[in-house]
This record gives sequence, C-alpha cells and structure tokens, in this order.
Amino acid sequence: MPDDSGPIREVPPAVKLLSPRHAISGYSDFIGTYLVTGEKKALVDIGPSSAVPGVLVALAEERVRPEEIDYLILTHIHIDHGGGVGTALRSMKNARVLAHPRGRQHLINPAALWKASLETLGELARKYGEIETVPADRVIDAEDGMKIDLGCDVRLEVLMTPGHAAHHLSLYEPRSRVLFAGDAAGVYSNGALRLTTPPPFRLADYLASLDRMVALRPLFLCYAHFGCFPDAVKRLRSTQDKARSWHWIARAGAEAGRTAEQVAQEIREKDTDLAYLTALNPEEYERDYSLLVKSVSGLMTARQ
Repeated sequence: MPDDSGPIREVPPAVKLLSPRHAISGYSDFIGTYLVTGEKKALVDIGPSSAVPGVLVALAEERVRPEEIDYLILTHIHIDHGGGVGTALRSMKNARVLAHPRGRQHLINPAALWKASLETLGELARKYGEIETVPADRVIDAEDGMKIDLGCDVRLEVLMTPGHAAHHLSLYEPRSRVLFAGDAAGVYSNGALRLTTPPPFRLADYLASLDRMVALRPLFLCYAHFGCFPDAVKRLRSTQDKARSWHWIARAGAEAGRTAEQVAQEIREKDTDLAYLTALNPEEYERDYSLLVKSVSGLMTARQ
C-alpha cells in the first residue's frame, strides 16, 4: 500500500537529500541529488543539465561552495542521473567523476548517449538539456568493492548492481547504513513503489542485485526518484516481489500478443500501488505513465 510519509531529508551524520528547484515543472521532487559529507564531499547523481543551476543554489543554502565538491558519483549515465555532469564540472573545478567503466566513453564523448536520449525521451530530453563533454582525466572507473574515503569515518562503498541498466552501480555508507540505490530498487513516487525496468532488461541480474543490496542489511534506502526512507530491507524485498509479479503478467501478455500499453493497464488493475497515478497532475501523469509503459516493455522482452 502507498506510504504517505515523506522522505527523510537528512540522515545523520553524513547524508543530506538536496532540494533543488528544477527548471522543468513537476520535477523538483522527482530527481534526487544526495550530498555526502566527511572531510571531503561527494554528490550522488547530479541529474540532467537543467537541474545543475538548482543544485548549485541548494549547495549554497548548505553553505557548500562548488569547488568544495570532490566527487560526482553516478549510479548510471542515463540523462536524468548523469546528463548534467559535464555542466556541473565547469563550476565544481576540483571534482572528479566516478562512474561504471562502461560509461566512460559516453561521458567523454556523449554524442551517442544524447542521440539515444532523444530517441527514447523526445522532447523531454531537450528539456533535460544537452549533455556536455567530461574531460577524460577527470573520470574515475568504478570497481566492485571500491571504497571512497571521505574522511571523518565516512566512506562510500561501490556495489555493482546491473538490472535497470548493465552499467548500474549502487553505493553504501556503512557508518549510517545508508544505501544509495539509484534506479536499482525502483522508483518511489507519491508514496508508492513503481518498477523501472526499461529494455534491454535482464530479470535475473535485477533480482541478484537486489539480493546483494539486502545482504548489506542497510537501515536507510535512498531512491534517486525520490527520497530516503527507513525499513530498507523490507523495501528491497518488496521490489523483488513486485518484479516477479509484474514479470509474470508481462510475459503472459507478450505470449498473448498484447501491447505494452494493454499490459500496463492490466498491471494497473492488479497492483494497488499504482492507484497513485490518478492523483497526479497532467504533466506528472504523462511522465509516470510513459515510464510505466517503458518498464512493462522491458519486462515483456526480458531475458532471464
């Protein structure tokens, strides 16, 4: 059932969910950027280019100067998570970018990523803003198990979590037991969990990644979309259950020759969490519903 409690904005002692005002209407509480602070500072998922001005304002409100940011860490390079990294580096002159090694070439030369974003998202990609180049010498290749020491007993541990994307990674801060899951644990929108499983999608990888996250026994789960919440393990298990349930419906629909939109409607009828869609304004509904259909399409064509 939907949870009406709002996200935690601060997880002491090190983690804060920023509240950047977004240039696109309805997106201010949809794209989350997390500030992790020790002696050094890291931002997790800067968002698209259009979000960067708002992130800079939010940092100023936290009395953090752009040049104090040491790391920009991307859970994956999709435009809504990392499209603004090149733009941000122009202000964050001391920051280095940590991303999956499969993302390196697309950060250095984003032409193919921008083209794919336009093909997938259309006008929304243009609203997100073009993807600027990242200098090669400022990119760090993430490795499974890598530890980023921020000082003051704060560190971020890298966990490769393919599924939503083959190049997806998550981050764990053991002192506060906070897990930054990117899109690996779904989307938490308006108090309800929705999957984000676009094609190409591999169910086995997705479920195995969730198992790896559960094994950490985190206390807090931070979604990129949107917010940080307690009861992390319970939430991760709910995502697994939903993935299996939706996949069963999607595969049956695919075998029957139904379209992704038809299957999405069936899932809406069977999953009460999706009742939240009816309460959205038209812009939010168009966004969430189109993402739902893409996720269903991924499940219908998923490899085991």
